[in-house]
Amino acid sequence: MIIIVSSFLFGHLIFWLLPSVFETWNSQAFDQIFVLRTKYFPSSTPYDSTIVHVSETDSSKQAMSGGTYVARSQYGQIVRNLGEVGTAAQIWDYFFLYKDPTDPREDSIFIACNKAAGNVYYGMYFDLKDKPLLSKQSRPASHLEYLSSTKWQVKVEGDISKMYVGENPVITYPEVASVIRGQGYLSLRQDPDGVFRRAPLLIRYDDAFYPSFPFRTICDYLHVAPDRIILHPGKSITLQGAYRPGAKPHDIVIPVDERCNIIVNFVGPWGTMIDYKTVQIYNLSNDRDAMEYDWKPLLQGKIAVVNEASTGATDIYSVPTDVKYPLGGLHANVMNTILTENFLQEASSTEKIGIEFLLLIAIGLLAVKFSSRGLWLGALALLIGYIAFIIAAFLYGNLIINIVRPILITGTAVFCVLVYRFINEEREKEATQRSFEAYLPPSVVKRQLAHPESIFEVQKKELTIMFTDIKSFTTYSSTMTPDQIQNFLAEYFDAMVQIVFKYEGTVDKYIGDGLMVFFGAPEPQSDHAVRAVKAGIEMQLKCRELKEKWVKEGLFPLKIRVGINTGEVVVGNMGTRKKLAYTVLGSDVNLANRLESNAPVEGIMISRRTYDLVKDHVTTLPHEPVLVKGLDTPIEVYTVPVEDAVPPLA
Repeated sequence: MIIIVSSFLFGHLIFWLLPSVFETWNSQAFDQIFVLRTKYFPSSTPYDSTIVHVSETDSSKQAMSGGTYVARSQYGQIVRNLGEVGTAAQIWDYFFLYKDPTDPREDSIFIACNKAAGNVYYGMYFDLKDKPLLSKQSRPASHLEYLSSTKWQVKVEGDISKMYVGENPVITYPEVASVIRGQGYLSLRQDPDGVFRRAPLLIRYDDAFYPSFPFRTICDYLHVAPDRIILHPGKSITLQGAYRPGAKPHDIVIPVDERCNIIVNFVGPWGTMIDYKTVQIYNLSNDRDAMEYDWKPLLQGKIAVVNEASTGATDIYSVPTDVKYPLGGLHANVMNTILTENFLQEASSTEKIGIEFLLLIAIGLLAVKFSSRGLWLGALALLIGYIAFIIAAFLYGNLIINIVRPILITGTAVFCVLVYRFINEEREKEATQRSFEAYLPPSVVKRQLAHPESIFEVQKKELTIMFTDIKSFTTYSSTMTPDQIQNFLAEYFDAMVQIVFKYEGTVDKYIGDGLMVFFGAPEPQSDHAVRAVKAGIEMQLKCRELKEKWVKEGLFPLKIRVGINTGEVVVGNMGTRKKLAYTVLGSDVNLANRLESNAPVEGIMISRRTYDLVKDHVTTLPHEPVLVKGLDTPIEVYTVPVEDAVPPLA
């Protein structure tokens, strides 16, 4: 839970600290879903063919003017022809800020054509600011008068303080502005990565509102006056009683953010919408039949977006569906989004947090139920499923859901859980290794740590058990200091354990001065009995060496007894949750202990079962049956003569 909560807080903190980085990554990731939709699901974004492009390309300029400069009178002729073919509106993504400085007649023709068409919209410009400027630039009186006469008063519900404020307005020069249908601002703001994804529909200027270029046009087309527009910043703009020619009125609710931005639902890359060329419209002046019979059926009732798409165009930028996109197409897509009512909407903050918590809960459940491998495989499947969910929500629900932050949070949680597990497993491994090294040879420890499941599995199997004990140690130890006892036993046990480990036996426990050992587990050994007996032989030989040394040092003469039995026992980790021991249990363990008690001093006594398994490998001698505690009848036993023993195993 700590890891999951920390991952959630980390994801939000890093987005808060570095929004320009991570929000940009999120937007760019979603751009790829736009591209995917355009390529594989084009029908999921409806295109209203009421909107058409009329593009001024290099070839159009060349054909119209023989060069790169198109005269005002020629633009005027295109305006007149678009009016005569019956377009519902023509919006020009151009700035005509000044009169033609070379020839006044050009302006006269241009103004007359605009007045004749009666359906023309031109762009104006505002600096978009977050707050009003303290000092404002002076504007011509004619500009201020025009702005005052065209301001909008809309119904407001909510806080407008976060909306863009327009400053330093620039309009189409007054002589043209007075004869056209209207103006709207062309001002836009790019996202930090330079991509246009949103467009503000309304901005504040002084005490009123002004519409964007496409919003002004579409409101007129849908017969919605400013007093029937309800603005609710952060939620919606409602067009009350909107209707298209021949259709019934209804309210259109446009989702917007606090700045009154609409998310533009691009229908595709440049060229997806119907696109004509300016030279085609211009040439209609000399072909009235073509205008009447060919072009009027094509353009009547249409909204023609006239824009520059030539090589030298300055307003070509990146949008989600195209890296080189004339911004006249952005205005067309804004209108298409409103006309088709195919609005995109971002998940709310509550929904985003809810999704993140659901993903983290799923990770938590995976962490509880599965191993590390299962966790990361499950997390990978979860993230793939989440991305599929995002795509489906976009394609079929027009919903934009965060991509990067949930994946970052989920990935962080999985990574931290895996690191936490790795550290814990390493600690447990080290603790297990230290524990095993006390009673297993290093080679066996290494193999068992690679496959620890066999250590913790309790099972019943045939093993060979050995007990050893020092003769009369209790008597001798009463005359020794504690340090002498400790040093003596340390040297003795160290020598014995080295021999046990040589034959890959397992040290079960130290019992005072006694030692309990078994062979055949955890590593399976088909010759466990032979290993035990030959280990016992080496232990007796080593004790003879130690006895000779200690006698010279004035210590007591070391002599041990060894008892060995082979039988079926229960072996595995046993004890409590807090303290476990790898040990063996069963009557054959007790029998090995009894054999040690009856073994000759400096000798080895083995049971009949052990004898059967080692008789072909070591020298043995029959011994009279012995009666051991717990049994009513004597048992058959054998001894192993140490001096006559064959060389121990290599």
